[in-house]
Amino acid sequence: MLQPLHVVYLHAPADDDGAVLPEMEYGLSDAFRAFCKEAFSNGHPLDFPRLKLLVVRTPQELSDLLFDVEDRHRFVSDAAQHCCLFLFDDALPGAEGEAERPVQSLEVDGMPLARWFLAYFPALPKVVLERPGRAEAPPPTRRWTARPAEMFRNPAAHRERLVRLFRSFWLPRFWTALREYVCNRAGSNWHTPGHNGGRAFDDSPFLRGFHDAFGDMSFRADLSVSVERLGDLSSPEGPAPLAEAQRLASEIFGSAQTAFITNGTSTSNKAMLMTLLRPGETVLLDRNCHKSVHHAVVLSGAVPRYLPARYNARYGVWGPVALEDIRAELERPAGASGPPRLLVLTTCTYEGVLYPAWEVARLCEEQGVLFYADEAWAPYLAFHPFYTWEGPDGAPSRYAAVNELRGAHFAVQSTHKALAAFSQASMIHVSTRFRALLDDESPRQFRWLRKRFALHGRGSFEKFLHDLHEVLRYWHSTSPHYPMLATLDTAGVHMRLEGLSLLEDRLHWVAAFKRRVADMAGLPEADCFPSLAEIAGPGPDWEGQGYLHDPLKLLLSFRTPEARERFERALLRARIQWEKASPATLLFLVTAGTVEEHFEYLYRVCREHAECIGRPERECRIPSIPAAIDEQVSVLPRDAALCDGELVPLAESEGRVCGQLIVPYPPGIPVLLPGLRITRPMIDLLMDVVATEGPAAVHGLFVRGKSLMVEVLARDEESRVARIP
Repeated sequence: MLQPLHVVYLHAPADDDGAVLPEMEYGLSDAFRAFCKEAFSNGHPLDFPRLKLLVVRTPQELSDLLFDVEDRHRFVSDAAQHCCLFLFDDALPGAEGEAERPVQSLEVDGMPLARWFLAYFPALPKVVLERPGRAEAPPPTRRWTARPAEMFRNPAAHRERLVRLFRSFWLPRFWTALREYVCNRAGSNWHTPGHNGGRAFDDSPFLRGFHDAFGDMSFRADLSVSVERLGDLSSPEGPAPLAEAQRLASEIFGSAQTAFITNGTSTSNKAMLMTLLRPGETVLLDRNCHKSVHHAVVLSGAVPRYLPARYNARYGVWGPVALEDIRAELERPAGASGPPRLLVLTTCTYEGVLYPAWEVARLCEEQGVLFYADEAWAPYLAFHPFYTWEGPDGAPSRYAAVNELRGAHFAVQSTHKALAAFSQASMIHVSTRFRALLDDESPRQFRWLRKRFALHGRGSFEKFLHDLHEVLRYWHSTSPHYPMLATLDTAGVHMRLEGLSLLEDRLHWVAAFKRRVADMAGLPEADCFPSLAEIAGPGPDWEGQGYLHDPLKLLLSFRTPEARERFERALLRARIQWEKASPATLLFLVTAGTVEEHFEYLYRVCREHAECIGRPERECRIPSIPAAIDEQVSVLPRDAALCDGELVPLAESEGRVCGQLIVPYPPGIPVLLPGLRITRPMIDLLMDVVATEGPAAVHGLFVRGKSLMVEVLARDEESRVARIP
């Protein structure tokens, strides 16, 4: 039997509740199942869950219903796990002798109702039921809507209106239009792609098996921009299903604007930095950011200033940048390239450390700097209250970088990394806060921003979007993969409908798995799975400042690198593939597709090789790392990357200006970057990795036989390029 989805109804008691409420539940279920049959095309309406109405009478009852009593505001109750919709009567009774109170004026847990929902359940749709004769009040945010109460009190008579309402919440716009075209409208194709709906494969005796393995729909849905009715990434704001899908994603993820990307977050980073920065401007960035950010710095012509990096030598992983270091860099007097315009941070980090985005944003705004979050590894943070921070004053904030409380001005997400989307599927989210800064004339420190994206002498969000879409045209393929776009469309709808339940399950599975492994190994849990403090390293009160380790980045630690290698071999024999290895850890990603049985398979290997698991007994042997990553560029990276350059032996490159990106694994951070002057510690680190891991472990190194070469600026080029003081 299917688990019903819940509709939570904050309801003013009425004399006819005994008759009306059951009919509401039946009618809502009928309309929901009719909508699902139309939207998801999965068979009979009874193949979809029914809706169960959960009625509460007061805001406090609402809060008590939704949260786990023992761990309030972190885990949700059974009732909340399957919640998909909130209903509210437009007013509730006041205290004895007092007038009714409009629902928008109510408070929950000491905060306004709308803010409470933004803090804990931002993505779920909310409907105010308006009764005749009452003054209408505008919905608090765009993720609220108002409808006549009669629609819900007599749902059988308003079934089509309810179905239309459900379409507005949960209908995947692009996928629905794509499926309808393929199934009902497509005929003989005289346009790209050349396989012509799969016929080139199906008609070949050699390729027919390829067609059968992938399935008919994957080929028939692979269309081209010649089918104009579906939309085009090159004209993303036109009246087409693709534009509607991006608007729905914007509503679900809480952004002012969302853009679909089919070339991965690498492309998102390049397009965004090219839009926001101008040649010669300063950008602050974590040295351990993704290499596409370093590529974007080259392409934009910006001057990078690398934030202090923290390498954890015991675990062989990179920690986050401390708030005190971010503050110090933001407050540093402007250099020759002017004040910084942008701060780029990766949140969460590969190992799962989440930054307090609200505090970073506050520090940035004080200095007139934009905060750009590379959120590639955590596209699910908006869908569960576990990812809400409650500060010392009790005021909540969201770890989701872009949200409607306070956070980053931009976030890019690799939807494919953790949600139900195809590889390369990514999203750009532009925050409502950025839009407010651009449109508002008051913050003096952002005058530069309003001048940059000005229309008729004033800051214009529309001008910014125009510029962003223009740069995206440089990067987008003019032949995007339509099935990939469809998965971006459905991934957000999937999380809006099932995200609470999906994340709640996985958070509990992880917690139970960690307890089992620690008990089996006879060790404290922190010795098996490094905590936030262990990953981030000594220094600040990480947790007290709002940093958080995401449990869905399951990091297992080993006593020695040799023990980790033995464990890896056991995993391969068990046909288990991990995400990433460091000298003393293995990272396992818990995603939308992870099932509970996966933990059982992994536990079996842990039990059979328990002697391998534990706190590392010694530090990883890469002593030159701190000195190798402590340099700043001396030449504009764009100039260095575009010079002709010359190849010189790595061992003889000290003092030369590097013209390329070289990343050794470990430690998995760019050691050589365009514009850096090469130092002896850099060379020693690269040579050490080559000696222990082989030359293939150093990405970008030019290898011919036993010769290891690196590209540097020629001597005459060094004299021509601009130096950075």
